[in-house]
Amino acid sequence: MPHTNGITAEAEAPLSIVIVGAGIGGLTAALALRQQGHDVTLLETSRFSNETGAAIHMAPNANGLLRRMGLYLETIGGNEMCGLAQYDGRSGKKAFQLPLKAMNTIWQHPWHLVHRAHLHTMLREEVVSKGGKGKPAVLRLASRVESVNPSKAEVSLADGETVRGDLVLGADGVHSICRKYLPESKKFRPRDSGHSAYRFLVPKEEIMKDPQCKEFVETEGLLCMILADDRRVVVYPCVNNTLINFLLIHPSHESRSNSPEEGWNQAGNKARMLEIGSCFAPQVRALLEKAPEESLKVWTLLDMDVLDTWVTGRMALLGDAAHPFLPHQAQGGGQAMEDAVSLAALLPLGTPKEAISERLRLYESCRKERADHIQEATRRSGMSPAELAKRGLTYDPMTFTNYNFGHDEWDHSTHALKKYLNTRTALRYRQPISFGPSPGPRQPLNRDLSQHSYAAQNQTVTSIRFKTSRTFLQNLLPTDQFSFISPGTFAEASIACCTLRNMVWLGDGGYNHCGLYIHGVQYKKKDGEVLTGTFLPILFEDLADPIITGREELAAPKLWCTIDISTSDTSRSVKLSWRGSPFVELELNDLQPRTRNADQDDGSANSKAPKANTDKGTLMYRYVPAVGQPGVADAEYAVFAEFDKPNTKPAGSDDTAQNDKPQNKTSEDLLSTSASIRCTPGSWETLPTLHHIADEWSKVPIYEILEASVKEVPMVGDVSSARRIE
Repeated sequence: MPHTNGITAEAEAPLSIVIVGAGIGGLTAALALRQQGHDVTLLETSRFSNETGAAIHMAPNANGLLRRMGLYLETIGGNEMCGLAQYDGRSGKKAFQLPLKAMNTIWQHPWHLVHRAHLHTMLREEVVSKGGKGKPAVLRLASRVESVNPSKAEVSLADGETVRGDLVLGADGVHSICRKYLPESKKFRPRDSGHSAYRFLVPKEEIMKDPQCKEFVETEGLLCMILADDRRVVVYPCVNNTLINFLLIHPSHESRSNSPEEGWNQAGNKARMLEIGSCFAPQVRALLEKAPEESLKVWTLLDMDVLDTWVTGRMALLGDAAHPFLPHQAQGGGQAMEDAVSLAALLPLGTPKEAISERLRLYESCRKERADHIQEATRRSGMSPAELAKRGLTYDPMTFTNYNFGHDEWDHSTHALKKYLNTRTALRYRQPISFGPSPGPRQPLNRDLSQHSYAAQNQTVTSIRFKTSRTFLQNLLPTDQFSFISPGTFAEASIACCTLRNMVWLGDGGYNHCGLYIHGVQYKKKDGEVLTGTFLPILFEDLADPIITGREELAAPKLWCTIDISTSDTSRSVKLSWRGSPFVELELNDLQPRTRNADQDDGSANSKAPKANTDKGTLMYRYVPAVGQPGVADAEYAVFAEFDKPNTKPAGSDDTAQNDKPQNKTSEDLLSTSASIRCTPGSWETLPTLHHIADEWSKVPIYEILEASVKEVPMVGDVSSARRIE
């Protein structure tokens, strides 16, 4: 069967999707759904784009989605957001300035400032282009929508034409026609938030000529917020730092000349704007004086109560139609993009038409809580400290930023679809069945092991540690109680293969094991205590006996495969396969010795070496299936083995799981300067019992190899301290 996003599709037939509105949200949805293989038609009321005269933030959470679709804002003049400064508006004095370069390094994607019209044009051209992935979308301008039939997925136009599809997406903005067809829609109407905003663009060189106000723009990538009681000026660059975007946010009644229903893109009166800004310091007023009257715009900042639902029948809303945003955190466009990409992830090619309504409800469950939360945080960020205190509210900018930026909606929604499909199918999760007590490393019934160490000397560990995506790996964490310690979008993981020899409990024989180790994970217990460790989602071994004992006694996630290891004086390779079908291959070339003290930390803050390991133990998860009840567990819980207990460190941890680490001894490691990891997705035919693991493993992104080594270690622990957490 064909596979899409690791999910088996029932058919290759594309869906016919009608999108109402060709703004940033609608175009992003069209592009993402086109790239999934669907037939897309966009209906836009205007004859041409009206996305002019303003800049827009593309924070890491949104910018990453654009890059996933092959769009890079650097190519259209997007410049990085490098700093934030705040000024007292009345005195003109700087309160603080924060460099963001250091903070931005924890996010996988940059925070860009870009001209809104340039972004809109880039999306539009990609949507209708004959090149690129998928079939070009049909963009119909001057197509005013009069009504929608959500149950039939039909849209009626003002000229009497009816456009039909398999589903309808309402991306038609704050004054959405589509929203009117939701249940109880009359309760939800856009309202004046109490503030309006003038917006305009001025060439940077024009401001730099004025010594009175050039300090606001001379630092590239700097956003300035100038606050004065109930109004503020926001200044930041775009178009390669050559054009400066301005917002003057102020009480609505001071500038309103039209109904709030006409709040977007009104022509602005410069004299009135200067009067509204007269309370600011002279250097701020000098900025406002530079506004070009012919292109000055003002719009009422509209808000709306949180909708009960975004979905009805075969219609769903996205972007401002579902959740209009105030501009204080510049997340309106970003959240519209997250909506769009979520829909594409949940509607892969081959989605059955009869499943559309349920998939749209799944979309709402993926997106609504997050969008509602960011919408509320945005409201609070626009309030003064006095107003927050008066309302009994709090706002923590750093907590909000971490929640917002450290999210990848494609990963999130793709994982949600997999979980959903699993609940719809009677799947069996299997592990070996034990026939009572059995001999093993922690349960010796037939031989006294008291005079023997658990493992003989000189075990060999081959490992590659790499930098990867936290937002991808978090989908491998089994419950919400597991999370990453760092809020950034980067994580570190290792693939480590250990060759064990002269094992007493195996008749002095040995075996190989190879696992994926995810570093920097924490588990939050119900009482609030936090355990930090290395999470082990999968461990392959090439002998049945340790698989059986490890799964039954430790809850280790073990499976069998062939593990072939080849060595030479300067290279080492490891290949994992099943009956001749390889799915993981490690290559370490140009091996050179490195002598170090066994107790020393290898890395430095400025090197490519991995950070010193702060994990305190191994985290695993037990799952025991209920007999005769597919998908139901008799038991499932988290397991933890502390590193400082005897025989506990796994091969993927620093110091390679040494027990009773020798003091004042040296050990010789071999380091590779040319290492690679190759992961191959399988299929039902090639990997009938392992393809679900191989497919997911092959998608783990490898951004950078941090360290590749071959080590000889005294012994590898048996993890006998593993205990159920709670």
